Amino acid sequence: MRAGAPAPVPLDATIGRQLLLDDHVLAESTLVREWAVPAPHPLNPLLRPETRRDLNGGRCPVAAPFDDGIMHDPGTGEWRVWYMSGWFDRTATRTSPDGIDWHSSPPEELTGIDHERNGHILQRDGTSICRDPVGGGYRMLRWVRERTASFAPDDLPAHGTPVLWEGGETYSSPDGRAWRSEGLSGPCGDNTTFFYDPFRGHWVFSLRTHLGPFGRGRGWHSGPGFPAASSWEARDVLPWVGSHGLATGPAVGDLPASQIYKVSCMAYESALLGVFAVYRGPSNDYAEAHGTVKVIDLYLGISRDGYHFTVAPEPLLSSSVQPGAWDAGYLHMVNGGILPVGEDTRVYYTGFSGISPELGHHMYAGGSMGLATLRRDGFCSLTPGPSGQGRAKTRPLNVEGSHLYINAVTASGSITIHVGGVTSGHASSHTVPAGIDCTRLAIPLTEQFHRNQTVQVEFHLKGDARLFSFWIGDPDGQSRGYSASGQLL
Repeated sequence: MRAGAPAPVPLDATIGRQLLLDDHVLAESTLVREWAVPAPHPLNPLLRPETRRDLNGGRCPVAAPFDDGIMHDPGTGEWRVWYMSGWFDRTATRTSPDGIDWHSSPPEELTGIDHERNGHILQRDGTSICRDPVGGGYRMLRWVRERTASFAPDDLPAHGTPVLWEGGETYSSPDGRAWRSEGLSGPCGDNTTFFYDPFRGHWVFSLRTHLGPFGRGRGWHSGPGFPAASSWEARDVLPWVGSHGLATGPAVGDLPASQIYKVSCMAYESALLGVFAVYRGPSNDYAEAHGTVKVIDLYLGISRDGYHFTVAPEPLLSSSVQPGAWDAGYLHMVNGGILPVGEDTRVYYTGFSGISPELGHHMYAGGSMGLATLRRDGFCSLTPGPSGQGRAKTRPLNVEGSHLYINAVTASGSITIHVGGVTSGHASSHTVPAGIDCTRLAIPLTEQFHRNQTVQVEFHLKGDARLFSFWIGDPDGQSRGYSASGQLL
């Protein structure tokens, strides 16, 4: 630090596990990031078309979130998912005892939502559902198309069927089943999503916009209360995400370059995770003419303010592009679908096979929900890299607690940790030997650290050791971070 320069402002590290997906908490580092790919669940797809409505007369069977939502109540252990039942048809909800078995209990159709207006048909498109951690209950954004009563079931797969009106509608619910209309949202395109940012106390809308010759893009609007955040004029929308070369896979079909299809976000411990859906092609017209699904890959990003993101260089999940596979293409993140559960982190997502019993193939046929898992916080790890050794030092951190916890694997290497008090001068050191594999390894600090203070932590990694996350807390080992629904656990 140059002479006369102000001391760096300490970061608040009292909330949640500190993830290492970006350099936010690091002042310096010679370590190398290694990115992980979640393992698909062997029973995928876990939720699939089953009911008469799901099967859609054999045309476009769908039983999958789009984006809808998924939530886990740690108090009761109950899981709940909201999803599209039949392409562009109704929204249903199911519960599960474990987040794996979604077919042992019957589906429920939501009430209080209009499916007709003045004799016209209202079709849902993308729908987002979030728990309201401030006001209680749930919030919904449903994007709908209004069509004439002459619209017939056989018209459903056609992409260019005339539309009388289209736009976003907002709803609230005390229990996620019975809903009440709260009016229209501001102007936006289909696949607009929203989320709650607990760090700023704002509702944020990720709006589909159009960038002219560059195709799809995203706009951004936020506010501290849901009514104000969901009501905007075009001039209020900030430009956010455009086509910026995220895709590592080639463009497909007639699409000249990849586009941003949507961005879904959720809280996870100490940060916001964003899932960037990168659309590689083909165009709607091409996909409809050839009966093929659109190819979308999902990239993981991390943010500390809900607007600026660091995005991983490789996909978190990719379309398999295997003919007939449940996840052949058109992947969508389930709203709120990145959740730590025990020693794992779960990632729920939707895929489309393109298989239509009635039509043979269709771009929007065969929608189901699957699950992929990885190590708790295991999106990426800091490693020594080819050199076999390296170090990282955090910025000054405001912390609370008597123990440092790390999520790490030492394998045949080791990790040496130094914790230093920025103003107190106290220091504590510890070496984690080879053979450790733990998602919350407790390292007691000296008594001088047993109070709120500002520290810097330095990690020295050797051999094949890997570090996924860390935090300072009490002896119970719980990180007390934010859940995907924005609640502090």
